[in-house]
Amino acid sequence: MRHFVVGVFLFASGLIAESFPPADVKVMGDLRYGQTSNAVECSSASPYYAFVFNGKAGERVDVVVKSEDRRAFVAIGDPSLTQLASGIGHVTVTLPNRGPDAEAYYIVFRDSESKDGRFTVELKKLAPETSQ
Repeated sequence: MRHFVVGVFLFASGLIAESFPPADVKVMGDLRYGQTSNAVECSSASPYYAFVFNGKAGERVDVVVKSEDRRAFVAIGDPSLTQLASGIGHVTVTLPNRGPDAEAYYIVFRDSESKDGRFTVELKKLAPETSQ
């Protein structure tokens, strides 16, 4: 019984991250820090769209997904498509420490209401946070 209670607590606390099924993610290409994608026509028929970028442990990543008339759900996924952070239109996250080598991360997005839309994706690397 104790293991069940701990499992429920972890799930309720949000410590178990959501994963995106690879079959539900349509990869549109790659982005580098400082780049903005061309406009992507997103159909409600595809659950998620994504761009891939290379990142290293400790880098602070800032992503903005824009549309003239729609709002976007946006998330950062690790190499296994496990969600690290999410938001509406904007997300910032510090990449986890998984070793010294760069890894592929995913910017996963779609219309926040699962409707058709046209979006651009902007990827930036921010300066490290300083503790005070």
